[in-house]
Amino acid sequence: MRYNYNNEVIKKLNITQFINKNNFNNENYNLAIFCALSAVYEHYKKDVKDISTTSLLLGDYYSFEYYSLLQKDLDKLKLLTNVMKKGYLDLINNNSSIDKFVANIIETWFRFYNLTFEDKDLTELTSL
Repeated sequence: MRYNYNNEVIKKLNITQFINKNNFNNENYNLAIFCALSAVYEHYKKDVKDISTTSLLLGDYYSFEYYSLLQKDLDKLKLLTNVMKKGYLDLINNNSSIDKFVANIIETWFRFYNLTFEDKDLTELTSL
């Protein structure tokens, strides 16, 4: 099965560099994170108060993609789902920014590989 994500978002964030640099070689983990980031982008690329049905549906589509990718690794699925839940709630309640949400998803990606997302890694990201 071919999984989809928004390639422009991944390029914009400048995160593919981490794959080779850190030997992120589990395609399902990588694709799940890319789908999660795509979901966030599609849900929140517009003002939260003016979210369109198309953005909502496309964001949900990417969410289902990451669920499917991690269905055989429930610990990682639970970890990512909790980060997504907290991130969305924080955004809705204006307790965080989309950049912080994105950084938390990428930090989770590092945790999938038992690595620490450090300040130097954060400086290599670009914002949405």
